[in-house]
Amino acid sequence: MIKKIRFEHSLTAAYLLAGGLWIIFSDRFLNSVISDPEVMTQIQTYKGWFYVGVTGIFFFLILRKHLKKLRDTETEVQQHRDNLHEMVVEKTRKLDKVVEELSLKNETINRQNEDLRHVLENLNKMQAQLFQAEKMASLGVLTAGIAHEINNPLNYMLGGLTGLEHYFEENKLQHENTDLFLKGIRTGIERINAIVSGLNQMSRTNTTYDENCDLHEIIGNCLMILSNELKYRVKVEESYADHAIIIPGNVGKMHQIFLNILMNASQSIGGEGEISIRTTNSGSSVITEITDTGCGIEEVDLTKITQPFYTTKDPGKGTGLGLSITYSIVKEHNGELRFSSVPGKGTTVTVELPVKKHTL
Repeated sequence: MIKKIRFEHSLTAAYLLAGGLWIIFSDRFLNSVISDPEVMTQIQTYKGWFYVGVTGIFFFLILRKHLKKLRDTETEVQQHRDNLHEMVVEKTRKLDKVVEELSLKNETINRQNEDLRHVLENLNKMQAQLFQAEKMASLGVLTAGIAHEINNPLNYMLGGLTGLEHYFEENKLQHENTDLFLKGIRTGIERINAIVSGLNQMSRTNTTYDENCDLHEIIGNCLMILSNELKYRVKVEESYADHAIIIPGNVGKMHQIFLNILMNASQSIGGEGEISIRTTNSGSSVITEITDTGCGIEEVDLTKITQPFYTTKDPGKGTGLGLSITYSIVKEHNGELRFSSVPGKGTTVTVELPVKKHTL
């Protein structure tokens, strides 16, 4: 297109040069032919007007031609602009389509990742439940065997103790030291019997949730099982509601809730410390608060401690399943499990469970 414009400019210059040469030659020819001054003056006048008219017409034609070419050039430029605009619009449309496809693929990938995350969480929960079920089944078998083996000699001891008491009473052999010794033996037997009973309660394999769970009795059994862990080191303060609290649920699993919480509270106390247990009845639910004076939990860990296999304990000191299982059991009982903690000062675990009834 640039070469075409240059050619047209050269052609116009040639036309102008030819017109100028024609005017010069014609003027000289007339001057050489006509010698009368008056005629020459008139001719010069007419010639001037003629030249002006011819020049005007010539320039008009040239300008019109150039204006036409400029319009054609402008039209072509506008067409090129339109074509470029269409190309840009088309490219933008294709780019938007690519971006949309990438966005859909990204959403699909995110959805698949979310599904995989849920599947992984469910697998972890199922693994934790299977682990706990196997553990409780093994514990149930072991406890039943131990209880049976302990109860046999325990019955002999109880029978012998009862026989001694009758013998001393019949033969009037009552003595202060004798009574003290016999009372100590009976206390020991009763304690062994209570421990075995607590173990049996904790390891029950009943799968229903319609049992009457005595909250205070369950907590007492858990404290008895953990007595060796707590004695001489952790002081336990108990502040219970005035009446017995009966919760509908599973007795064995209810033991697991408080045993796990109390065990974690004890383990969080490095040396000597205190655990306080408080129960209150709001009418429709019972709230149990267990507070320890242990090391506490960082805020960033509070939202993770109920996840399966998550633990802040040193390797070999925890599996990360205790609180996860506790949380699941509380949810199975339509309850709520809450945590509040101050690092370096202690932790409070709140268990809220629906109440079936209470007896005065």
